[in-house]
Amino acid sequence: MDTSQVGEPAIGDAFGLGLLDYLEHGSDGWDHFVERDDGLLELIDPGVYFGSESDWSVTEAVVLERAGHRVLDIGAGAGRHALPLQQAGHDVVALDISPGAIEVCTRRDVKRTFTGTVFDLADTGGGPFDTFLLCGNNLGLLGSPAHAGRFLGALDQLAAPGAEIIGTCVDPLATTNPLHLEYHQLNRGRGRLPGQLRLRTRWTNLASPWFDYLFLPVPELEALAKESGWRLVEQQQGPRPYLAVLQRK
Repeated sequence: MDTSQVGEPAIGDAFGLGLLDYLEHGSDGWDHFVERDDGLLELIDPGVYFGSESDWSVTEAVVLERAGHRVLDIGAGAGRHALPLQQAGHDVVALDISPGAIEVCTRRDVKRTFTGTVFDLADTGGGPFDTFLLCGNNLGLLGSPAHAGRFLGALDQLAAPGAEIIGTCVDPLATTNPLHLEYHQLNRGRGRLPGQLRLRTRWTNLASPWFDYLFLPVPELEALAKESGWRLVEQQQGPRPYLAVLQRK
């Protein structure tokens, strides 16, 4: 009998099912983890995805003032950004690849949702949007230098004139944690950027598929955006993370 896969988690919507579990059972639900491909496991409090505007980071405080009327919240999770914007009168679409996350958004009364990627939405001819929201460190969804160009190109297809990306990100080099510094070296050895993470979500015996997440220092983000026709117009350095505003050229 082949036992090579014994103990491996089943692949599924671990993130979304974890959010649904928290919606229904709160802190009595199952634990929620993020796993890095070097074996590092971090326990995540799913409650952070359910916070209100008062729980936003210091750097995210500008979002309500800066966001245009039509907003695409990318990687919306449980809707912690979409809901306050909707309540403030913005026309918000909450986008997530996780069906479970979108179900949570719907059950929490987010009016407009889309299950899929920005590429899927661009293929439908959706838009135009005044603001693309990538908060909660979701500038990391740029994924890799190669993927970033395609990702920003899809946003370009969905953008209204003068559209902006408002997002937050962690500077991966602003750490002294030896586990992260060792991972930076591992990445350099395999030809990847130091802050390029390969991650998956774990919940009960489920795991999401592996995905890439990209943390960048501000100058590298600015250079990457410039290559795709976006320019950095504002930056706010918080304790962690920083906020960046990109605008179509």
